[in-house]
Amino acid sequence: MKFTISHSTKIRWRNRFLFVAAVAIAVLIVYIYLNSHTAYDFTHLTQTAQSVEGAAFVSLGNASVPGMEIAAASDSHYLYIDPATTAFAVRDTRNNFIWHSRPPGTDNDALANPFERGVMTSNLGFRYYDPIRRRIWRWVYPDSAENEQAEIYSIPNGFRVVYHVGDISLGINVIPPFMEAERFEERVLSHIEDEDDLRFLRRWWIASRIEGREGFMQLLAGISDSVINVNRMLELFEYIGYTLEELEYDNNAADIELDISLEFFTVSMDFVLEGSTLTVNIPLDEIETEGDTLIERLELLRFFGAGSAEEEGFLLVPSGSGGIIRFNNGKYREDSFMSSVYGLDGIMNDIRPQVMQPVRLPIFGIYREGAAMLAHVYRGSAMAGVNAMVAGNTNSYNYAWFNFTLRNSIAMDMAIMEGANSEMTIVQPYTYTGDITVKYHFLAGEDAGLGGMARVYQDFLVEQGVLTPLTGQEDRSFYLDIVAAVDMRQHFLGTPYLTTEVMTSLADAGRIVSLLEAEGINRIQMQLHGWFNRGINHDVAKRINPIRAVGTAAEKNALNRRLEQNGGALFPAVNFQLTNFFSRNMNRTFEAARDPSGRTGFMSGIDREWRSTRFSYHRNDFHTLVSPGVLPFHIDSFIPSFINHTDIRALSLTDMGDMLVESMYRRGAVDREHSRLIVMEQLDRLHAEFPNIAVYGGNDYAIGVASHLIGVPTEADMFYILDQSVPFYQMVVHGFIEYAGASVNLRENVSVLDSLLNSLATGASPRYTLTAEPTRIVAFSPHERMYSTHYVNWIRDAAEHYAIFNEIYRDLRTERIVDFEVLADGRLDLTGAGQITVTVFEGGTRIYVNNTRNPFVYGDLVIEPNWFYVSG
Repeated sequence: MKFTISHSTKIRWRNRFLFVAAVAIAVLIVYIYLNSHTAYDFTHLTQTAQSVEGAAFVSLGNASVPGMEIAAASDSHYLYIDPATTAFAVRDTRNNFIWHSRPPGTDNDALANPFERGVMTSNLGFRYYDPIRRRIWRWVYPDSAENEQAEIYSIPNGFRVVYHVGDISLGINVIPPFMEAERFEERVLSHIEDEDDLRFLRRWWIASRIEGREGFMQLLAGISDSVINVNRMLELFEYIGYTLEELEYDNNAADIELDISLEFFTVSMDFVLEGSTLTVNIPLDEIETEGDTLIERLELLRFFGAGSAEEEGFLLVPSGSGGIIRFNNGKYREDSFMSSVYGLDGIMNDIRPQVMQPVRLPIFGIYREGAAMLAHVYRGSAMAGVNAMVAGNTNSYNYAWFNFTLRNSIAMDMAIMEGANSEMTIVQPYTYTGDITVKYHFLAGEDAGLGGMARVYQDFLVEQGVLTPLTGQEDRSFYLDIVAAVDMRQHFLGTPYLTTEVMTSLADAGRIVSLLEAEGINRIQMQLHGWFNRGINHDVAKRINPIRAVGTAAEKNALNRRLEQNGGALFPAVNFQLTNFFSRNMNRTFEAARDPSGRTGFMSGIDREWRSTRFSYHRNDFHTLVSPGVLPFHIDSFIPSFINHTDIRALSLTDMGDMLVESMYRRGAVDREHSRLIVMEQLDRLHAEFPNIAVYGGNDYAIGVASHLIGVPTEADMFYILDQSVPFYQMVVHGFIEYAGASVNLRENVSVLDSLLNSLATGASPRYTLTAEPTRIVAFSPHERMYSTHYVNWIRDAAEHYAIFNEIYRDLRTERIVDFEVLADGRLDLTGAGQITVTVFEGGTRIYVNNTRNPFVYGDLVIEPNWFYVSG
């Protein structure tokens, strides 16, 4: 019989084949596309300390601290440890002051409950996600050391503690539900001698009648109803030496799959005494976990150096330029000080507090009655947060500490119908696996104070090659931000489109320079914003596409030569981590940062009504966050493109020293700490090509490449718990790098006089942002933030500001600030507007600033209201 296929059948099978082929080709194309992007291998940047082998702990002798033993000693300090609790102490022989990790009065603290006392005794605490994504806290004293689950080893110049954290007991799950009858007699009953115990076992173990398990003894499920019976059974099995390996054998023999998941952790901490510095290191790659758990956050040495309610002293926190919290200031009902190092994570925070400045230096300090300690993060700073609290809340101590966020999470709304609320927590699966290292410097005598804290951190940065002293007496720099072009939204027949509006051409910039120089302003450091790739909010800086209406490359070179003749320079400004949301030369699939859910990271300018950094009224006010994993490739293209465009070898980096971006989604994920290390590596590359770099923001990792620091904090944030604003940042960098704060004419509610007084107190050079065109051009656009930049309004004010500042600070350019004191508080306004202060330089010069409306009498000195006085 001849079989034939109809024409319609052939067509049907052909269509099926074509459909399958099309799907296969589409899948292949997507696969090739997804694997066409080169991922940057940043594993070589991971920072770890040199590993050392620990030996059995050997005490160097009995300590003068009760209950402790000597673990290490230097010329000036002793390191002690309590083997029972793993609490430790450091004694400074210069003043015999003892710094305790556990406050000595912990057991007698009437405010602290038992849980709080366990926290006060713990060197480390951590929060983790359990298998169902609940957040749970563990502390190494109540969950490890108190249960004798901590091991202490001797290492060179210190000790290591290995904490086994969690309940190692499996409960009734350590007992098999079935055991072969012969094996039960031989392995269990034959090892028990007490008749009562034998009767107890025979009462709860019976011959199995379950089909398929004949010949087995069965443990009655009812035993779980009695804690006493469970504990007795566990004691008997522990007595006969029953092991987890035997449990696995018996369960396999009975064909039982029993999934035992322990929430159990092993964490190591190294403590090394080096001269007057204690280095504490946590190797993250050595953390071991049992079960489906993910560690989210670490709390390190929360009470190390805590001051009691009977002591006088203060806490130094890196709020803005620096803030002082006095011991026992009565603000225990206020929120504690909490701030993330290098600012909030842009990819995780939809809401940005209006008054919060990023923490630029990962430090805190504690001063206690003639002794001081300065702590700073050496490794892991991008994950760090700084915290501080005063006595009276949950305990009787004033204390400061670091925490470290290892993973982020996001709650996704999973509601499938109206009125049904359901969320799923998505946790960042990976984390940084290097080390977390914190150094604690101890100060005594005349060095124990704010000036000593700044000096010890400054010396550390000098030793690391980050800071190099300035030389030569020159006029101080004047910082001028020129806005060249902005992107504007226009309409044609009701249809919106983006265009570029030139606010200041290079010719205009030259005329503004002439006016400033005619007023006596020298050493103008000009930051040129919006000169390429569509303006300020520019496209990805892979290639340089100059805006012709701003000026040619020859005009840039000429303006730069003119500025250099008078000690200044032209710094073309560029973003690398923020780019235009509608950037035409960006592959968002590979190059945009993403949160844990896979959503593209973006930011907008602040909407004052909503305080939102994710939403804006203006279409062109959005920035895409660039994944740090593609920064090296962008800079590969940028460097030759810039060099081919202009002879200028200066650059202004507006975001690389100001913020950090991480990308958390599966492919190409980069954690926050590796983001910092990638940025540092790229900064070194840029510095090799552009020796003159101006860095905005001034995060500590970028200071080493900066010739100038711009937009550094010059006051503290207005947290209620703070008492005083201090220029700690300036005390660290003055005499090494010239710097400026925010633009005077863009600050709200701050007069030129206030800015002058702030400059004199902090050493921050004048800075102004100017445009040639009136700012009404940018009304009703995101750039209306430049509401006061028209140059005609500011030339005279800028000249007077600079003249007074330069006259005083010209001879102080190379001198360190050795001390700063608040002589009196006026209105307690943390911007400094209510303080009478004195800034002391190493050569003896003292600058008194009265930021109040009343005269201030200081000995024979009278300081006029809202004015200053210089002595020495």
